[in-house]
Order: sequence, then structure tokens, then C-alpha cells
Amino acid sequence: MKNPSSDDSSKHEFVQPVGPPVASSSSHVGLDLEPDSAADAQQNDQQTRVCRKCSVQTQTVGDYCPSCGTAYVAKRRFAKVNKRIALIVVIVLVAVIAGIGIALNVQHTNQVNAEQAAAAAATEAQNSREAEAARAAAAATAAKQAADASKRTQRKVIVTALEESILKDAESRVTKGVLTGPITRASCTPLGGGSSDDLTAITGTFQCIAVNKTEADSSSSGYRFSATVNWNEASYSWHLGS
Repeated sequence: MKNPSSDDSSKHEFVQPVGPPVASSSSHVGLDLEPDSAADAQQNDQQTRVCRKCSVQTQTVGDYCPSCGTAYVAKRRFAKVNKRIALIVVIVLVAVIAGIGIALNVQHTNQVNAEQAAAAAATEAQNSREAEAARAAAAATAAKQAADASKRTQRKVIVTALEESILKDAESRVTKGVLTGPITRASCTPLGGGSSDDLTAITGTFQCIAVNKTEADSSSSGYRFSATVNWNEASYSWHLGS
């Protein structure tokens, strides 16, 4: 047989009250906090923003003004500005590089022009020196030729004076009866292939003739004289006979 007390206690332990469930205060608080926490989180995410275009102040979590739709942050504008700055930097760099290239080209051109000018000046100076040397040489040659011509003229004068002296001597001898006259002229010829034009010779020897007879064929005869001339001293001497 079963013990009634044990059966009742067992039934009292497992039977649950029937009726609508009653929520505890703790479970009620839990159910009320969930919607409040979401609203608080959404409110905390909202920021007070002023539109940069229409100046409407709004609390929003979005990136665009709810009044006019303008973006609060002009990202594309900044991107365009950055691109523009980059383009300007590139243009400036290109201009700088081009300027450096032009400057180097101008410097090279100036250097080449300076070298060419220096070479032309050196060539002109060399040509001037050569021309001056040529003029000096020509002047020296002309001066020497003039001096030589003067010496030859002087020697001719000396020979002429020698012939006149021999003529006078022969005429004097005719007067004394030593020679037979009349003596018409006297002429002197260099001996040994010498010549009064040989300006290197200091002295010269001559065979002279005092003419007293001229043949029909223009040949002459007369008395012979021998003479010596010192060109440097412009002096001469002679004697009758070879």
C-alpha cells in the first residue's frame, strides 16, 4: 500500500499554479530597457551639424543635409583641390626642369660662343702678327735693297771718278811728252771676273785704258793703266802699265 502522505507531498512539489503568468519586477525591467537603450544609442550617434550650403542646423547621423542634400564633408572638392595642387606641382616641376634645360642650353651656347670668339681672336692675333712680320720683312728687304742700290750707285761714282783721274793723268803725260795724244777718253773694266755689283767685296781691281785712237769699226786702242779701289773707304789708286 502506498503512503498517502508521501503521495501528497509529491503532488505538492510538482503541481504548478494555473493562470496567466505574472512577470517579476526584474523581468519587467529587462523588457523595458531594450527599446530605451536602442533609442539612447541612436540619440547619442546624432550630431548637431550646420549645412555649409543652406546653413540649416540639424541633429543627424547622416553625411548629407536633410534640408538641401549637400554633403557635410566635401570629399570630392578636397580631392579636386588635391588633384589641382598635384597638377600645379607637376606644371611647376616641368617649368623648373625646362628652365634649367634652357639655362644649361644658354650657358652651353654662351660657352661655345666664347670659345669661338677666343679662337677667332687668337687667329686674328696670329694673322696680325704674321702680317706684321711680313710687313717688317718686306720693309727690311726694301731697306736692304735700297741700301744695296745706294752702294752700287756709290761704286759707279767711284769708278767714274777713277776714269776721270786716269784721263787727266794720261793727258798730263801727253803734255809732258811721255804719251802720244790726243787722249779722247778713259774707261776701266773689273779684272778676274770681279764686279762693282759684288757688294760683299771690300776691294776691286780694274784694267783701264786711256784711248788715243778709235778705228772705223768703233774699236779703240790706247795706253793701259792698272787700278785698285777700296769700296769701304771710297778710295782708289792707279799706275801706268798692266
